[in-house]
Amino acid sequence: MDPWSIGLAVLVVVGLAAVVFGALYDRARNRRRAAEMLAPPDRVIPHFRADAPTPHYLSELQARRPAEEARPAVLDDATRAEVERQLAADSGPDVGSGWASADFVTDAATGWAVLEDPVVLVCADEVASLRELLGLLERLLLSRTPLVLVAPRVSREVLATLEVNRIRGLLAVVVVLVGDPAARDALASGCGATAVDRADRQAGYLPPEALGRCRRWVSTDRRSLAVTRETSAA
Repeated sequence: MDPWSIGLAVLVVVGLAAVVFGALYDRARNRRRAAEMLAPPDRVIPHFRADAPTPHYLSELQARRPAEEARPAVLDDATRAEVERQLAADSGPDVGSGWASADFVTDAATGWAVLEDPVVLVCADEVASLRELLGLLERLLLSRTPLVLVAPRVSREVLATLEVNRIRGLLAVVVVLVGDPAARDALASGCGATAVDRADRQAGYLPPEALGRCRRWVSTDRRSLAVTRETSAA
């Protein structure tokens, strides 16, 4: 074979090898770049421990199962009779709306939701997210103070969260949906509350003077009563 033919063959082989190497190198480099672009950024997560145990989440069934220590106390006969007198005597402002969910019932025998010395939050518009109530809920959980939430509408997420907190015994609460603005205003006035709109709730502006109080709150499946006056026994 002529020397020039050998040289040409060598050049062809070397050229092909260079092309193949370049293609493989570019492919590997492009993969690395793509992986870097798609990977999460390196950052330090405060209080994160790689060896921390996997969190345990409650199922819907578990969450809605009352804890043994959280089962509501049954009203005695004397208290039931007193509540019946208060309902009959209209011992304070009332509305023609009962509890929003049977999960708020505290006395199964009567179907009543009865709270003693609660605070009353009257909302001027729909409660769309739990964020609107977080600051207030934290304070009430710490002080073990019952809550009555009155609003024209409450999102399913908020309602479900409050239901679970009531069932688990974390917070004594009842939600009452009152669509009539005049009825809400009359209830707020009777309890010493001020109707709070969403902007103030989202900003966390829920001062104590905006919240109403009553001696006892009673909700049936059809009506609710804020007891603000004493009722003598017949």
